Amino acid sequence: MQSATCGIPYKQWFHLPWTSARVLLLLAVGSVSTLFYLQDFTIATYLRVFFPLFGLYGLAVVSVFWKRPSSSSCLRLIVGFAVVFRLIVLFSPLVLSSDLYRYVWDGRVQRAGVNPYRYPPEAETLAALRDTAIYPQIIRPVLPTIYPPAAQMLFALMTTIAPDSIRGMKAFMVLFDLITIGVLIRLLKINGSDPERVVLYAWSPLVVFEFAGSGHVDALMLPFLLLALQARLTARPGLAGVLLGLATLIKLYPAVLFPALYSRRERRFPLGFGAALVLGYLPYVAGAGARVLGYLPGYFGPWEDFNGGLRYFLILALSPLTASARDIALGLCAILLLLVALFVIRRDIIDHYIQRASYMISAYLLLVPTTFHPWYVIWLLPCLCFYPSWGWLYLSGAISLSYLAYLQSYPIVPIGIHLLEFLPLYVLLLAQGMRQRCKAHCESPLQPGAWSNPNDPVLPSGRA
Repeated sequence: MQSATCGIPYKQWFHLPWTSARVLLLLAVGSVSTLFYLQDFTIATYLRVFFPLFGLYGLAVVSVFWKRPSSSSCLRLIVGFAVVFRLIVLFSPLVLSSDLYRYVWDGRVQRAGVNPYRYPPEAETLAALRDTAIYPQIIRPVLPTIYPPAAQMLFALMTTIAPDSIRGMKAFMVLFDLITIGVLIRLLKINGSDPERVVLYAWSPLVVFEFAGSGHVDALMLPFLLLALQARLTARPGLAGVLLGLATLIKLYPAVLFPALYSRRERRFPLGFGAALVLGYLPYVAGAGARVLGYLPGYFGPWEDFNGGLRYFLILALSPLTASARDIALGLCAILLLLVALFVIRRDIIDHYIQRASYMISAYLLLVPTTFHPWYVIWLLPCLCFYPSWGWLYLSGAISLSYLAYLQSYPIVPIGIHLLEFLPLYVLLLAQGMRQRCKAHCESPLQPGAWSNPNDPVLPSGRA
């Protein structure tokens, strides 16, 4: 007698090769996840769907990271379902964010021949560009745009191809997100790592909802960031600098990776990085002058504080002692980030470039954000494919709890949600650090990460 599943004899079901069992597991997880993605969403229903999806995703990640050998069938399943998830969510309405309306507006302004940094949307100069579909949905139209020049160029391009189309803009974000998956698979192969590890990024419900669902501009940045890492690993420092510069011109925070990809006494990398920034800003500086920074200076004000991490807890601790708690916490975090950058630069021979990038991104996320939206975690996920961490994986799920704030009339994240999001992160990161330090003292060097395996490839130092 045979079971109905794949024609496999019932007695042999529990004696399948691990690769075949993993294929069936991924097929089952992907199929059930697809059913969850097919549901209609509001913010309230999103949270009820997200966490079951995250549990299924965690099962897929563990099955990939705790196995040998790799399988082309598994990789095809991972990529196939990743495409399916994104196409389903692409056609869902915007419920989590309205940032896309600003992207479309900035593209429309440029198509009209106006520098997007010169005027905020409510300026009378732009009155003729207003409509009833895009303009009323822009958050805080009194403020100028914050998005850097390369993002503006892409907004103009995308709105030229698909004029005033929210879904068209989302489709471009999905395209770049799929390119990220392809580049990440290539990077894993170059590095001698299992390409199936791409599941940690490709099946993340955080990535699917924030890029295919909300269309955040970070999706445009990630391929350039990973291509910069690839160029750095393949001994092309000048190209790596240019690509990191392009990533920075889309979303400014990739600039913190400069210490990670820089090697001392090397000129081509910083020259490429600097040239990309200068050439990117020049066309817009000519028409906007100092206004080319847009709303960026205001973004660090106290009115922007939302779901902050470590700095939030520092401010709470310092507030009874001083009226300048926020400024002191900001200064302390800036000093700590600088120390991490110096530490990373000093280890340019010892550590792998991707490991150094992971250090810098982790330090940035721990120390810098006063506004910590869920999609801010996404740019660390590719690094977790090489150096996995239970702590950061946990946060990539728990961070969505911050959307509970938007169910209130005024979005404030309660301290209980802060603790639930960040306290386990700190505990897990501390435990992982102590575990790695213990292994180092025991002279048992393994690839860093919560799921290190003795069969993992030993990564090269990466020095070009």
